[in-house]
This record gives sequence, structure tokens and C-alpha cells, in this order.
Amino acid sequence: MDLEKYFNNPKNKRQKQYEAIRAFVIDGKSAEEVARKYGYTTGTVYTYVRNAKAGKSELFPQVKMGPQKRRTSKELQQIIVGYRNKKLSSKDIHTKLQEDGSSVSVRTIERILRDTGYEKLKRRTNKELGLTSKKKIIPERSNELNFKKLEPFNVDCPVVGVYFFLPYILESGIIEIVRKCNLPSSSVIGSVSACLSMLLLKLIGNERLSNMDRFDQEPGLGVFSGLNILPKSGYMNSYSCRTSEAMLLKFQKEIITQFRKKYPELYRSDFINLDFHSIPHFGDESEMEKIWCGARGKTLKGANTVFAQDSKSNLILYARADILRREESAEIEKFVSYWKSIKGRIDETLVFDCKFTKYEKLDELTADGIKFITLRQRGKKLIKRALSIPNKEWKRIKLPIPKRKHRKVSVYEEEVILKGCNHKFRQIIVKDHGRELPTFIISNNQELTLIETLIVYAKRWHIENKLAEFVSFFNLNSLSSPLMIRIHFDILWTLIADTIYRRFAQDLRRFEKTLAPTIFKKFIDMPGRVIYDGNKF
Repeated sequence: MDLEKYFNNPKNKRQKQYEAIRAFVIDGKSAEEVARKYGYTTGTVYTYVRNAKAGKSELFPQVKMGPQKRRTSKELQQIIVGYRNKKLSSKDIHTKLQEDGSSVSVRTIERILRDTGYEKLKRRTNKELGLTSKKKIIPERSNELNFKKLEPFNVDCPVVGVYFFLPYILESGIIEIVRKCNLPSSSVIGSVSACLSMLLLKLIGNERLSNMDRFDQEPGLGVFSGLNILPKSGYMNSYSCRTSEAMLLKFQKEIITQFRKKYPELYRSDFINLDFHSIPHFGDESEMEKIWCGARGKTLKGANTVFAQDSKSNLILYARADILRREESAEIEKFVSYWKSIKGRIDETLVFDCKFTKYEKLDELTADGIKFITLRQRGKKLIKRALSIPNKEWKRIKLPIPKRKHRKVSVYEEEVILKGCNHKFRQIIVKDHGRELPTFIISNNQELTLIETLIVYAKRWHIENKLAEFVSFFNLNSLSSPLMIRIHFDILWTLIADTIYRRFAQDLRRFEKTLAPTIFKKFIDMPGRVIYDGNKF
């Protein structure tokens, strides 16, 4: 350090004032010279000298030496010591204090603990820290809430609109049916809470079960199911495995019977649509059979499922999984048996495509007095014969279907006996309908007019739309494992969630026919708080 330069060019304000006064008093320089050298005005120099004579200028303030008092209050120091007694590290204590609104640095906390005689904590294991091997927080276990001893609380909920469904769940009788069917339970989670957890995930349109971990630390959602928090994905996967096929079929029958009794206005259609749906599975060790996946246009390993739908309300009446290719044609018999067990008879007309069953089954349906509308498989001879029919024998009609591109079509009706059948069927050949080859419609319903028959079959696409909604919103295609029973379990809760959405929509003016994804977006998907005051929510 250049001391000569330091004293001749003072930078400190007090030092500069001192040098100016000293030059005026000791060195005998004029006020003008001093002002010019130190950058003051003449008046300022006289003011400094006057204040110094009067003792008003403290050019050399006293610096207090010795130990200084700690700025952290004793109360806060006691809180810090209390946290250390609970085996919290300095960083953990810092976080806790921040949550309490106190700002104390980690270094200060360390000094306070050191001064009070505490040594550093020994390095703790992941388990002691409450972390998994991947450094994730070990989640709390799910437990059923005891509402008689429940303390008041106020918690956040990411999808608080889901609570709008509770009156409809209670109204529908689902909880009583779960108890009646003796669905599985565990020592800490009962069957009702487990099933409500599954239903909740369906109602909020969650993805596959393995992705539900982002909700398993939300007490606001856990309360919906009567739990402190939702179960983990592993529990839900294993829970579905504990349900047998017989148990699920009984549960489905009880649910649909109850829904028909409670909501008869939603089950009044004269037609039932039936269709297969393939759910692909991409697991490396999948034992599933290879099936045709129409959405992907190729053969993949997966699960073949069947659905039956009320043609008017579009609600699903029946669902089954684990259907092998060799068993497909017999599915219609299983549905007939199921529907008779619920209703006692089948007076609806069944509508399905040509691949749903074999011709022999059509003969059996007719003998049983069950009406149907289906397609006939097109062979070369069949197409050649249809195209050879003279134009004058074709009838030109207009289909009263809005938004249909080809509303005017040519039709030809006749009676045929299919191979392996004893009964005669109506055959309606349709051409000039926007497709290259004619379509052959087969039916044993003699009561419907030709146009009515065409309209009914044309509306079979309703079930395809419903399945598309199941895939996009309820994530039907997201298999959580290659076990078939899980798929059936998943399908049943999809069916129930869809019905509850439809019932909820009936109470929303102008939204009666709105689909579940739109209802969720406009009315359900919103954050909020769940508040319990000790008596009510």
C-alpha cells in the first residue's frame, strides 16, 4: 500500500474532512486552496471548521470491541434446540423455520447448536431420512379414516369437482352392491374404500394404474374414498388380481340390475349394439394371444373384449374380457344368457357386424325368438350375383340421417337361407352408398321397414364412438399388466364411471348429451379445498 498516495488522496469521507480541516488549521492554507484540493466549496470548508470548533464533528468515532450479542432471540434459539432434540439436521431445521415464517440461515443454526454443545449429526441411512433408495420420500401408508374420531382439517384437493359425484354414487347403490358381492378387502383398507379409490381414478380420467402415484399423497382425494390418502399403484394392481371372474360377473350383473331399476329412462332402447374391442399389450413377457388390432391395422398381443350397448342412451350393458379367438362366436350366447338373467326375456333387436358370430348362431337366435340385424360376409359369387341384378329391380331411397354424406342409396330386398341354417332371413343389399362394393344386411326382424332397418344398422357406430371415448378419457387401452382378470376389473369400473357421468349430465341443463371428457373439463377439473369442521364437510 502506498501510504503517501493514501494520505494525499483520501477516499473515505471522514478522512477527507479531517485532511481538509488540518490543512486549513495546521498548514495555514486558505479556504480557497483547501476547497480546490479536496473538491469542496469555500463555504463547505468554513462549515467544517466551525463544526469542529463547536465539537459537533465526530471525526474519530469510538469502535466498540469485545463479544457482541447474538441477534437471534432466545425463544428462537430454544426452538432450534428443540428441533435438534428431534434429530433434525441444520438444513431440516432451516426448512421448518421457513415454514413457520422465521428466516435463519443454516450457518447461524449451526453456530447456535455448536455454542449450546451439540455436535454434528451422524450420517443417517435413507430409511432414517424417510427416503427410498432412489432418494424419493417414503410415502405415508393408506389407512381408513375413523369419522367418529376425525379431527377438523382443511386440505388442498387438485380435482375437487370429483366430490360432485358423491350424491350420485350414494343414490346408485354402488356401495351396498360392493358389500353384497364380498369384494376383497385387507386389514387396513376395506372393500368399499378400495373400490371407491378405483372409481375415483376413473372419474378423473387418470391414466393407467401405474401412473397414479402423482395422486397418492393427496389427502383431499383420499377423503373421497374414506382414506387418509389413496392407495399406491401396487396395491390397486394386486387388489384387482384378488377378484375372480365369477366374482366380477356377479358384480356386473348386480350393478346393471340396480342401474336399470334406479335409472329406467336410460335403458329403454329397442336395440342393443354388440362389438368386440381389442386392447393391445406391449409387455416383453406377455402370455396374451395375438389378436387383430383394427386401430393399428396389424396383429398384436393383447386382450379381446366384448361390449353390449344400449343404442339410445349409449350406456354399456355388458362387458367381458379374456376372450380367445376360438371362443368369439359363442359370446353372443353368453350375452343372451346374461341379459335373460337380468331382464327375464330379450325383446330388443341385437345389432352386430358379420365377424361377431357364425351363421349357425343366427339360426339358433331365430329359433329362440331373438331378433337381430347383422352383415353378411361378402364373397366373390355373392358380389357378382348382386351386381347382375337388373337396375329396374333396385329401389332408390333417401335415408333420413343428418350429416350423412350419401343419403340416397339403392336397395334390393329378398329372402335367403344361409349355409347351415334352417330359417329364412331378410337380406337387404345396399349400393351407391359411397363404397365400391355392395353391403349385405341380414335380419330376422320382420316388423321393421326397410328404411328403419338401414337406419338402425347405420347407428351401430355409436358403440365404436363409445369405445373411442373409453380409450381416450377412461384409458381403456392402458393395460397395467398381462393378467386378464385385471382387464375385466378395469372395464367394469370404466362402465360404472361412464354411467355416473351420464347421470350427472342429466342434471346439467343444456349438457344432457355431453360426453364425459367435456363434462370433466367444464365442471370437474378444478382445484379447491376440502374442509371438515368436526361435524360436516
